[in-house]
This record gives sequence, structure tokens and C-alpha cells, in this order.
Amino acid sequence: MGITPQQKQFFDTFGYLVLPGLVKDQIGWISEEFEAVFRDRGVVHDGSQRSVVVPFIDQRERLCTLLDHPGIVNLISSLIGDNFNYLGGDGNFYTGDTRWHSDGFHTIGQYLKVAFYLDPVTTNSGCLRVIPGSHRPDLRDTWDARKARESATLWGIEQNQVPAIPLESEPGDVVAFNHNLMHAAFGGSKARRMFTINTCAHCETPAELQELENFIAGKARFWVDQSHSELMRKSASPQRMRFLQQVMAHEAHLPALAAKARLEMAEPARG
Repeated sequence: MGITPQQKQFFDTFGYLVLPGLVKDQIGWISEEFEAVFRDRGVVHDGSQRSVVVPFIDQRERLCTLLDHPGIVNLISSLIGDNFNYLGGDGNFYTGDTRWHSDGFHTIGQYLKVAFYLDPVTTNSGCLRVIPGSHRPDLRDTWDARKARESATLWGIEQNQVPAIPLESEPGDVVAFNHNLMHAAFGGSKARRMFTINTCAHCETPAELQELENFIAGKARFWVDQSHSELMRKSASPQRMRFLQQVMAHEAHLPALAAKARLEMAEPARG
């Protein structure tokens, strides 16, 4: 079963939606697999800076099956349509605050992030804070709330004092939000565990396909040559493959960009 019409309207109006307990029954193995990804990659998080793996759920076959989970698929399909595109995602040990930002800004197409927090997070211990409505393209250049990172200069307050909605979360809850939405986190521990699934609506027009290719190009900073792992693709059911195919058909430019990034950067990006 998908989300209700009221939940869809809420998402369209405010730019986010929280589904408490959507994967609560699976949180044990999800947490174990999260830890295994970092162990397999030899990444030891020491708390001094953010540790990240991209793409993330692609690294373990059982995590790949989250793209087969009826609740997750129905959530994404209900918000941005059937045959959506899976764009990859990141797995993180976060350290400290995350300043106000949006994940790029799209005036073409619909881009959605689904986030899974594996530790309890509250207002003052690193939960996601959002500025409702800040995802709207018509407000991009006219609403100063989108300048929340400049809060000290604009309003004489610290970033953690900017009026916002805290999305407190327990393991098993799922948070979905529009990439355009302004969001931040403050007061968290030095080892907050969170991973994401990034998606966009199936592209129908040349402009939407160009926006997709632009998004894929941005992955070069992570030193990846393709959006999904071979494991994700080889283990995909026909149902899951529907979410991969359009991305696969429009990423031919990524390897050259990643090669260039490897020459210009000391290490892959951490966010």
C-alpha cells in the first residue's frame, strides 16, 4: 500500500515526509550490513571527520534488496511516480554539525532522497532539521530562508537557531525529502550512522534527461565510474532493473570525469 493522498499533499507542500517504523522489523540486519560495508572497505571511522561510502546499499547483496522492499518502493513510487530512477546513495558516519544546505537545486524533474538513521537522533543530538517549503523552485531566489547558512550576517543568530522543524528519528523510521529542501543537523555525536537512497522521477523529456546526466556527472567527485555497483545490477530482479536502466543508459560520460577527478583531488569527496 502506498501513502495516503494527504501524505502526498503534505510532501508536495512542505517538501518532506516521515514514515515511522517503516523498516523497524528489518533494522537488526540492516544495521549489521551497514557495519559490514565499512568493514569490507577497510574504513575505520575515528570521529575526526565524516566517513562516507558511495554508492552504499550497492556494496552488500542484502542491502541491495532494499530496492525490492514493498514499503520503500511504494513510498518512492507514490511520491515521484512508478519506474523511478535509482541514482545511488551514500552511507555515512557523521561527525558534529551539518550546516544548512540543499542537495543541489533542480528546477527540472523531481529528485528525492530517502534517509535511514540507525541511531536515535533528537533535536539536539543530530536529527535532520528542515525548513518546510524551501524546496519550491518559485522561492529559490526570493525567500531569504534559503540563505540560512548566512544566519549570523542576516539575522544575528547561529545556524542552530534558525527556525526549522526537527525530524526526530528512531532506528526503523524513514525520512524522505525533496533534494531542493534546506536541511541541517546540529549537536550530534561523532559517529552518527545514516545512509540514503537517491532517486528521481523517470525522465520523459530531453531537458529531464540532460538534468539526469548533469546529476550523474556530479558523482565523479567520489571517484566512481558508474552509478551502481555490479552487484546491484547482477542481483537485480526484473522489477528492480526498471529502476536502474535509464541511469545505465545515460552515464557514459562518467568514467572520463571520474578519471579527471582522480588527477585533481587528493581523495574522493566526503559529501
